[in-house]
Parts: sequence; structure tokens; C-alpha cells
Amino acid sequence: MRPVLLCSAVLALTACSGEPPAVEEAIIETTYALDRSRITVSGVSSGAYMAGQLHVAYSDIFSGAGLIAGGPFGCAQGDLGTALGPCLKGGSIDVDALLGTARSAAEAGSIADLSNLSDDTVWLFHSPTDPVVSPDTTMASVAFYTSVESTVVHVDDVAVIHGYPTLDAGAACDAFASPYINACRYDAAGALLSALGAAESPADEATGGLERLSVPDGPDAEMLDYAYLYVPTDCAAGESCGVHVALHGCVQSAELIDDAFAALTGYNRWADRNKLMILYPQAKSSAVAPLNPNGCWDWWGYTGEDYATRSGAQMSVIVDLIDSLAAGE
Repeated sequence: MRPVLLCSAVLALTACSGEPPAVEEAIIETTYALDRSRITVSGVSSGAYMAGQLHVAYSDIFSGAGLIAGGPFGCAQGDLGTALGPCLKGGSIDVDALLGTARSAAEAGSIADLSNLSDDTVWLFHSPTDPVVSPDTTMASVAFYTSVESTVVHVDDVAVIHGYPTLDAGAACDAFASPYINACRYDAAGALLSALGAAESPADEATGGLERLSVPDGPDAEMLDYAYLYVPTDCAAGESCGVHVALHGCVQSAELIDDAFAALTGYNRWADRNKLMILYPQAKSSAVAPLNPNGCWDWWGYTGEDYATRSGAQMSVIVDLIDSLAAGE
């Protein structure tokens, strides 16, 4: 069977390399000196779609985005068939129509003003050997962001199976296998964070702490009741730090691969020297309505018709979670 984004098999964690940082067992309720001028987001596959939704709907908060194997804002139009059809397989994605819908939503106040996107950088990645997401899908993202005058960095010459490419962590580069993190001698986290403003080279290893944050409203939004947060030592000591939100793809939530996405994707090494906290929210799987057995992010409407707006259930929880890091400002 050809692998698809919503694959039904959940494979065992295999072929991982590197020692993950220790995770605090207790729920952490600490606040930090948050630099709100440095809040960015990225994701892979369904996480890429969610990253794009967050960036566009909350462009007054997020100043840039990185999308690995993801399409344009509003692509699914609230329909699973469209999500599994042109939004994955390519073909007829009407970018002008999507832009028109976005502009109408902005005029109605349900998403931020699209003019905010004109000074943002967007890093878009698509592998020429990805068997799941068509290159047409990423090109539609390129067209969408170009139309709103974002600075687009398009990477399409790195061969990796449908997964998150790293230097040396995860399964083999051509293996479509859990944890869907692939050792491809390519540092996707570093490439996208650099494009989004990370100026300093990464540390040799992550030395901060990977903590668990309480997300009490998560279950109501089909999310777990906790998220991971990587905190560099400088941020823990009270220095001003930005936040990057990193979103897993389907079958990559902590329910299925524990903290592998947070520990192995490579964000944390870059975070240390660039004074960035990395927030890893977690989608929840469901075998009943709303049916989402693989813990994908909502980019087609399973949490409600307003899923891609500022009142969307999952996006609201993520933005509130960012705010909670700086409580008392």
C-alpha cells in the first residue's frame, strides 16, 4: 500500500540515534522573559499545515514560518476529501481563490491582517523523493506567500522520504518508518531557524532542560494535556528569549513516540546559542468522533468549521500557551 499522510499503521520506534535530554517528570509552571519580537513556528506534514495556519491567522504574533511538506493556508477548505486529494496529491489548488478567502477572513477579523506577512520570511521545504505530498502542494505555498510579499526561501533539492530530515538522528534517510525522523545529513531545523533569524551556530549538544508544561485546555481541543518545552540555561536564568513552536506530523505525537520529536529533530542545539525556547505542543489521537487515529493536527476541520481562524480550537490553545510562558508581563 502506498504510504499516505494519514497512514493507519503505527510502527515501533526504531533506528534512533543520540541521547535525548532528560525530561522533567513534574509539570513545570515557570514563566520567562519572553521576547515577543521573536516568535516563529514550523512543522512537518500535518504540522506544516498547522504552522501555516498559525502564521497566517496570527501574523501579528508570529514573524516567520518553516513548512516541511505542507501546502497553503486554507487548502482543505474544511473538507477531508480535498485534504486527501489536491492538498496531498497536487493538481487543482486554486491559490487565487485561497487568497480571496484569506482576505475576506482578514476583513472580517477572523484572522490577522495579511499585510503583516509582507516583512516575514517563510522557509518552504519539499523533497523530490517524497511519496506522500506532491511538489504541486509546496509550489502552491510558494505562490500564496509570494502573493502576500513574504520573503520565500524554497528548498527542493534534498532527497528524503516523507519525514523530518536531520543530520544523523532517526531512521535511515529512505525509510518510511517510525519515528518519521530521518538521518539524511541535512539539518532542517538549523536551516529553517537560520532563515528565520537564528544567527549563531548550534551548540555541540543541547545542555538545557526539556520540561513538561500543563495544557489543561488541551483535551477539549483534541490535544494532550501537556506539551514539551525546551529551555536553554540562559532563558532559565532570566535572560530575554524568543519562542519557536515546533509541530510534529501525524503519528509523531508523544502518545506514539514519547519525546522523540523534541529530542531528535535538532531544534534544541540551535536554541541554546540563539536564546530560543522551543515549544512542542502535542495533538491527541482519537479512535472515535472526531476520528483522528494518528494524532494529526487539524488542517481540514475535525475540531470545527473555524479551525483555521483565530478562534480555532487548537490554534487558540497554542497561542494561549505561548502567553502563559510570559505571565505577569
